[in-house]
Amino acid sequence: MIDMTLDALREAIGLEPGENSTRIQGSAHTDSRLVSTGDVFVALPGENTDGHHFLGSVARRGGKVAIVSHDRTEILNQGWATAEELDQLTVLQVSDPQYALGRLARAHLRQLRAQARGGTGKLKLVIGITGSAGKTTTKDLTKQLLSTKGATVAPVASFNNEVGLPLTVLEADVSTEYLVLEMGASQPGDIAYLTDIAPLDVALVLMVGVAHLESYSSVEALAAEKATILENLGPSGMAILNADDPRVEAMSGRTSGRLMYFSTKKNTPVRITDLRLDEAARGSFLLHTPEGSAPVQLQLLGAHHVTNAVAAAAIAHVAGMTPAEIATVLSNATPVSEHRMNLVHLADGVDLIDDAYNANPDSVRAALDVIAKSGATRRVVIVLGDMLELGETSPQLHGEIGRYAANLGISVLLTVGPMAKHIESAYSALKRDGESHQVMDATAAGRLLQEIVRPGDLILVKGSHGSGLWKLAQEIEERGRVR
Repeated sequence: MIDMTLDALREAIGLEPGENSTRIQGSAHTDSRLVSTGDVFVALPGENTDGHHFLGSVARRGGKVAIVSHDRTEILNQGWATAEELDQLTVLQVSDPQYALGRLARAHLRQLRAQARGGTGKLKLVIGITGSAGKTTTKDLTKQLLSTKGATVAPVASFNNEVGLPLTVLEADVSTEYLVLEMGASQPGDIAYLTDIAPLDVALVLMVGVAHLESYSSVEALAAEKATILENLGPSGMAILNADDPRVEAMSGRTSGRLMYFSTKKNTPVRITDLRLDEAARGSFLLHTPEGSAPVQLQLLGAHHVTNAVAAAAIAHVAGMTPAEIATVLSNATPVSEHRMNLVHLADGVDLIDDAYNANPDSVRAALDVIAKSGATRRVVIVLGDMLELGETSPQLHGEIGRYAANLGISVLLTVGPMAKHIESAYSALKRDGESHQVMDATAAGRLLQEIVRPGDLILVKGSHGSGLWKLAQEIEERGRVR
């Protein structure tokens, strides 16, 4: 939560400080519907609307400060707020409200660190997590672990970009001991921008896979981007790397901080042995840290969550948790963020695995592995949407997923979107006895799914966020039935 004078806030966002010592105490929001008394609203232009259009609503909700890019005259002429409503707000005009949001978060975090050094705050560690897949689950597990040791702030859902990360930073206050940040990269320079806002004490890299290739020339270029999370670590900082991924393991030379590796296969400081998967692909294993070992039985679906759990365990070890403490939390951890391998029991004995928040080739394969193991004794229906931002290789990568599904023996496939048709064509060419369907949008998929699904089926829904399949999964969950 923001707690600074108006002068300090002005200076933080690049404006000349005045002579106003009014204290600003509240949260920061870019969604006017979330604003309450005393809050700061940052008016950002969006794909479908513009935050400036809701300045009147912000005032009526009791907002204290509005950071905008339009002057008072234009706001009034456009009818975005009345003069009386604007008079209730302290309106600060900047050239780029999004950049101002980042600068405000940077100043806020600097203030929290100073308070911790002076004994009036409690902040111990700022932790950053990046990787092509697994960031959100690892973040959720890390929060569940560290929350047992002290007040922990972490992002809502996947707040991992130039808007979501500063909003998360601004939620921390003097009582926060651990700040866990998820750092995504959709174009070159993203990670450097985020670590400039929030310099890290601990930086973890999960894996480098095939994602966002529309913005990067190669997987190697994406790996170089991910590695920048390590560069701002000082000598006392800790870089935690996945030794199971050669591209991540090779990042060790990119930091001046200390190094720690984790692995599901190798003899690293934080590792596992005796891995077993049950019929729902939930992992059990013996967790090892330099302090000893303890058994873990995950409740999360999917072998890929074993890596996420070990990564979170490495962070918890750095924070001072014992193997037994870590194992207890991991064994009781449940899904937190929506649309990520969430198992939902529906009417007629139908089960839905909702993994529809996002998709890239690595995460789709992981989800298919889960469904193949979980559905070994029942009929399986797979709904796959487009995997976006894959660039020129997109048709080829979609085709590889179709062949992967066919080789796993998936019995029914429904693909959704213009790129997903390559999944269907590759699947049907290889699995002649399979049932496959192709539609162009989530609405059509919902109608067809009602015809396809039988009592007792197991359904997987997965696609990139832009495919809209998360809405289909959500509608099914709210109804409690497919039809």
